[in-house]
Amino acid sequence: MEFIDDLKIIWRFLSKYKKQVYAIFVVAIFASMIEAIIPYIYGKIVDLIITGEAMSVIFWILFLWLILSFIRDLGKRYVSIHGMGVGIKCMHDFVLILNEHTLKLKPQYHKKQKSGKLASRYIKASDALESILFEIIWFIPSILMLLFILVFMAVFVHWSLFLIIAINILVYILVTLKYSKPITDSIIETQKSYENAFGFTHDSISNIQLVKANSREKYENRKVSEVFKNKTQKYFKKFLLVLNKTSFFQDASLAIGIFVLFVAVMVMFKNGVITVGQIVTVVGYLGLMSIPMRELGLHINRFRRWMGIVRHGYELLDEETEPYNQKGAVKLKDIKGEMEFRKINFCYHETRRILKDISFEINPGKVVALVGESGVGKSTMMDLISRYNIPTSGKIFLDGIDIQKIDLRSLRQNIAIVPQEVSLFNDTLKNNIIYGKLNATDQEINEAIRAANADEFINNFPDKINQEVGERGVKLSTGQKQRVAIARAILKDPKILILDEATSALDSKSELLVQQALKRLITGRTTFVIAHRLSTIMHADKILVIDKGEIVEEGKHEELIKNKELYYKLFTLQSLGESDG
Repeated sequence: MEFIDDLKIIWRFLSKYKKQVYAIFVVAIFASMIEAIIPYIYGKIVDLIITGEAMSVIFWILFLWLILSFIRDLGKRYVSIHGMGVGIKCMHDFVLILNEHTLKLKPQYHKKQKSGKLASRYIKASDALESILFEIIWFIPSILMLLFILVFMAVFVHWSLFLIIAINILVYILVTLKYSKPITDSIIETQKSYENAFGFTHDSISNIQLVKANSREKYENRKVSEVFKNKTQKYFKKFLLVLNKTSFFQDASLAIGIFVLFVAVMVMFKNGVITVGQIVTVVGYLGLMSIPMRELGLHINRFRRWMGIVRHGYELLDEETEPYNQKGAVKLKDIKGEMEFRKINFCYHETRRILKDISFEINPGKVVALVGESGVGKSTMMDLISRYNIPTSGKIFLDGIDIQKIDLRSLRQNIAIVPQEVSLFNDTLKNNIIYGKLNATDQEINEAIRAANADEFINNFPDKINQEVGERGVKLSTGQKQRVAIARAILKDPKILILDEATSALDSKSELLVQQALKRLITGRTTFVIAHRLSTIMHADKILVIDKGEIVEEGKHEELIKNKELYYKLFTLQSLGESDG
């Protein structure tokens, strides 16, 4: 049952704070009980006045009412303060759980999602969970008070009035549940459209230089506007229609119930079944019930609305994560860096083969270069080493160990990647450099910076190593970003190094500085180089020429030139292009 599943989701977060939740619930019971008994006191006082009871007795009853009112208010205050405290804690827990899970999701999942859309999804879900828990703070006392009103109506007034109110409450709840069911579906649709819109805004902002360079501000704004106009507004209107329809039937059922109750009270008073004081009690209960009854519908509607958002975010936890805690996984220690690809095949889909029968070996500390046209599978091969992708068949060995049997964190701690497009956080240079080794000493950091030729520009910044780099490193040039990435890799001190066209977008001066830094970086490390400029990999220990996902040539530069096959053609074309330039 969907409602039970929703409660299980909420309890998953509340259960961490069981003692506080139980204490809040107990206090809410007593506060609601006191709230429900006060109208009975009103009626009792009226009957005592009519029968001529001594004023001293009436005074003590009034004094009891005053004391109970204070206790009730203190109880409500306790429930409110401590309930909100638990709600905020649960919201924080939800954010942390979703964020942790999102970070562990497979790279393939992230490639299919817009980061702004993903962030919007779980931030809105955590906000909705907080709203639900705050709603429960008021919802539970309202429900408890209605239950106590029913009990007191049966005990202190008449069982038939209890029956009328009980039926009215039941009908009201059934009407609410029936007509509010579509609310969840419509709010999920609305939420998805919001996510798409925020995904576009995130893309626009993260690529702001490209947007401004092409004067596409209006174009980007129009994309967001179209999502809101064609989808979000449509779904939100649908949600409002459902909400208004539900409210109409709720109010109608409540009005009919009150009408029937008043008719019954008049008939019973006329026949001498109930007293004037009991009528006052009934009126008091009606006044006390009217707000909780109306709020009950609002609570249910809001619960469905927010629960739809929570469930949409919670579904992220069903997405498969990478195997971080693999049982019996090998943790690497003092590895040499010997690697072997053995009959590797890889397909994204059954009909789309990317790699075919890839087999080669590389000795520790050697450099192997991968060359070939764009889209032939070079980057895919490197993704297999870090286990961002898993081979369809075949195995990759590191020091004779199948990498699928190696602890994932341990494997990646021994691998460093210097990509063409460097990823940087909107943080200081220092924090971006030490990301590969958070406990690095100042001496280690400075040595890494010098080895990467990064001191040449870092020392010119006003804040030196504490200089902020901006969103995605926007304050740095491409060559500076590359040297930051190299410093990070040097500090990490990996045994396996992957250079993914690290110098292809650099000017001559920057390329020289980066090449010098790379020579220092690759020393003593098993290195894979994806090369765009073939002139940069002439001294590689082994060159693999990839074409249509297969290794078509293998050897050193001189050997491949002599063969006069694909490598020779690629090298000759590049040489002619450079000489023409």
